[in-house]
Amino acid sequence: MDFLFQFEYLFLTLTRNVSANALIYLKGLLLCRRRNCQVMAEELQESNGQRLHHFITASKWCYQQVMDVVTLRFWQKLQNLGLADDACLIIDEAGNPKKGKKSAGVKRQYCGQVGKIDNCQVGVFGALCGGSLTTLVQASLFGIEEKISKIDQAAAIIAHVIKGLQVRVRWVCFDAFYGRDASLLADLIKNGIEFIADVQDNLQVWLEPFQMRVSIRKPGARGRKSKQAKPNRSSLSIKNYAASLSIRDWKFITVRHQSGGKKLQAWFHSREVYILNPLTNRRQLVTLLIREDKDGTIKYSFCHCPGSSLKELAYRQCKRYFVEKAFREAKKELGLNQYQTRSAESWHKHMAMIMLAQLFLNEEKIQLYEQEKLWTTTQDVIQSLKSVLQFVKRSIEDFLDYILAKQPPDKRLVKRSLYLRI
Repeated sequence: MDFLFQFEYLFLTLTRNVSANALIYLKGLLLCRRRNCQVMAEELQESNGQRLHHFITASKWCYQQVMDVVTLRFWQKLQNLGLADDACLIIDEAGNPKKGKKSAGVKRQYCGQVGKIDNCQVGVFGALCGGSLTTLVQASLFGIEEKISKIDQAAAIIAHVIKGLQVRVRWVCFDAFYGRDASLLADLIKNGIEFIADVQDNLQVWLEPFQMRVSIRKPGARGRKSKQAKPNRSSLSIKNYAASLSIRDWKFITVRHQSGGKKLQAWFHSREVYILNPLTNRRQLVTLLIREDKDGTIKYSFCHCPGSSLKELAYRQCKRYFVEKAFREAKKELGLNQYQTRSAESWHKHMAMIMLAQLFLNEEKIQLYEQEKLWTTTQDVIQSLKSVLQFVKRSIEDFLDYILAKQPPDKRLVKRSLYLRI
């Protein structure tokens, strides 16, 4: 596979070259029905389970170097496509159920895959997104060190991508679990990083500027004298503020195009509010963005995007969808949750190979668009690869006819499906 030959240097050590095993592992992720070492060895018949297991557990290649190369390579692709002004870094987590207690980081915690607290491993991921193209680029297994929280891991990924690798993303976005942490938001503001942070509706905000004052003790009052400064104005919850809005306070916005020519539309409202900055113990100005979908679902976000219009904020808030798309494809088509390893290093190595495979799929989609003006999905690329390598009975000619038959009649929709922009 010519693609992997470009990354052969990543799998060279002082004494061994394990790029052949890397190629087999990558092919197994793309082609096999189950993505563990035993099944990949049986179906590909190019290696054995022991060699593949050694590659993912004990081999001395650096998973962090692979992740960094994937990050920079995908960033370069976005620049070449003219999507640098639309590039964002999305932070999210993914949990995989596990049995037993011997695997690294495994414990009873919330697992999004099953929607409840269960015995599982949880990883914090970073994904680069431009247009509708998304690739997982960084990952960190949670629970290895007790003193490091998910918030710390998210902050480390953001700092590594933006400051360490010098990837110039326009903004960072994450869900309410990370958005509720005022320290994380304050740190991003301090470093000049724009963000869209989903938040819970019970958080308190101030509509007017406030000062931090130590309350004066009333004559005759009992108890200790107050020494801690508190805001001199009252706050209200985001939910109560949203309930006080009238119909004239909302604006109906077409956010972006969707696949198939449809448009994503919703009602939006924004206002500058104040929150308490825990780093300085002073007020911090942010923009509160409220979105109400046609089905009545309401989403709240804190934004730090100076100079952005309401339409731009609405567009940026809706970009977080694409990390869910990246997880769905990585689990269903590449086996992100089908590993059979125990150590933290082997978990990270499996995730690095998943990212390399996802990069390959995105590059194939880009190439088909640029050369043939064809709109293809991840499933289309994988099925075409299986047809060429005769992993399925369907001939490549029949599959190409299927691809051509589902192309939009309006060629402009092909570009919209790739970029999904207004």
